[in-house]
Amino acid sequence: MTYIGLGPRTVTAAKDNTGRNTGNWTNAFTAQSLGFFVSQYECYHMIVNSVPAGAQGSLFLGANAYGFTFPNAGTEWDPAQPMLLNPGTDLNVFWNVAATGTPVPVVTAWFRYDPAVPGNSY
Repeated sequence: MTYIGLGPRTVTAAKDNTGRNTGNWTNAFTAQSLGFFVSQYECYHMIVNSVPAGAQGSLFLGANAYGFTFPNAGTEWDPAQPMLLNPGTDLNVFWNVAATGTPVPVVTAWFRYDPAVPGNSY
């Protein structure tokens, strides 16, 4: 299978507006901000920078925890099994620290799709 890259997207955290991490930092990769028009795509790599001391971030795909917690400072995430997303799915990193002060967490995520998947060939 040959994947086609959709490129990286970088999101700087903001005070949570999802209602699920009230008052804390959230990096929100919304379906609207990603703007991909394929029926299924993957997030296959992430890099986290500028994490406040003592902060931990949890990765959520839609309403479900993806089961990964970013450690302190900054890190990379390179899964054996990439996350599958659909056009209406949001991807969020919820941080356990208040959305005040600096540094502000920055997450860059890479996306791709398989043109052989039905609905991806348009």
